[in-house]
Amino acid sequence: MTFKQFYLLGLFGITLSIALYLFIYWLSQTKKSKQNNRYKEINQGLLFIIFAILSWTVVAIYKIFDLKEFSLSYIINDRILSSMNNLFLFLSLAFFPIKQKNFFTSFFVRKEKWVINVFIIFSIVICFFTITDKVSDSFNFISRLLIVGLDSIFSISCLCALGYVLYYAYKELGFEKWTLTYIKISFGLLSITQILLPLSKMVPGVLGDFYPHFLAFFIICITQLVFLIANYYSVLFYSMNNFAASENNLFKDQNSNSQDINEILKIEIGYSHENKLFYLAIDFKDQFQKTHKEINENSKLLQPLLYWFLFSVAKKNNCMLTHQDVALAKYRMVDYWNKESNFKLTQELLFFNESGYFEFKINEEYITISEKNFFKSKLSVKELFKKYFICFVPQEIKTIEQLNNKKNADKYILDNFDSFYKNILE
Repeated sequence: MTFKQFYLLGLFGITLSIALYLFIYWLSQTKKSKQNNRYKEINQGLLFIIFAILSWTVVAIYKIFDLKEFSLSYIINDRILSSMNNLFLFLSLAFFPIKQKNFFTSFFVRKEKWVINVFIIFSIVICFFTITDKVSDSFNFISRLLIVGLDSIFSISCLCALGYVLYYAYKELGFEKWTLTYIKISFGLLSITQILLPLSKMVPGVLGDFYPHFLAFFIICITQLVFLIANYYSVLFYSMNNFAASENNLFKDQNSNSQDINEILKIEIGYSHENKLFYLAIDFKDQFQKTHKEINENSKLLQPLLYWFLFSVAKKNNCMLTHQDVALAKYRMVDYWNKESNFKLTQELLFFNESGYFEFKINEEYITISEKNFFKSKLSVKELFKKYFICFVPQEIKTIEQLNNKKNADKYILDNFDSFYKNILE
């Protein structure tokens, strides 16, 4: 077995094992991704990462069974496979759940547009490699420089972008500076290999003797990369699942010494001009079937009360709410009540859930909204309804207007929201 064959077998084993590991993670989160948009986006990015790592696996298999000289057709096929790897890595960038906001990350806000643009660019690159195979009469130095140089530029750009995103992804998970420094160094070294390896083939008389060392250097760097990616997704999903479990445990602890609400009879939301207080009043039966009425008052229009108002209006308009933030909204609404009352409310009692579409269980005739115009005059109320506006659009209009497309949805909101909001409680 030659050194190069050993290197290729090592590359095959490392990338395939990590890809399978991440694929198992992807499968384990598919159920949650159907219920939660945040999981869905992360899982979509993870799938692109898996395809990118499998591209290295395919490269290894291709070279194991096709160890030819440095011919033009060989290098073109090699560069096309490398471009596929860069394609999937570039696609995955938009789906890392980082909060960092700057010029670079602004390209990821509209994920569908990012995906389309990346596909267009790499289609052009792959077409260029294919055309080169047809128009080139001889495999000279200029051909080598053009093909290998272009691919190296894309590879280095891709690694720099991935390193930047992964750096902030680790940082936002709470990793300290030593880990972040390790990430910088790892991606820097891997980028260097994208210069050294092509040069050793383009000028074999100068660097040919160092080629085995460069391969060993590359396999070390690629191992670091796939390890960092696998570790990130492991920690990310663990922290997300642990956070959800902590919220549930906190909710249970808050209820441990309190009576439970058994049935909600009436809900009233309003504003008292006399006391200058917003209020939420609930009539309910306790676990002993005794009737109570309690009022939660606050001088500020807090976000949880905004959600109570939103769900109340949605119920009166016979609409169900679905959005990536609904899970957090439900928790805040219930917590807002439970912090001030000894009678504890549960999400299961308050909300009806139909495959991720939520609404109040209580009938709309038992929901009262006082001072409607006063609420509507508040900017925070208007912004919240704009965020959830698509939920109020009838399904037939969503289908006709193709509002599953973000560009169409943004235009529809711009054209129709004001008239909707004006008549929302009429």
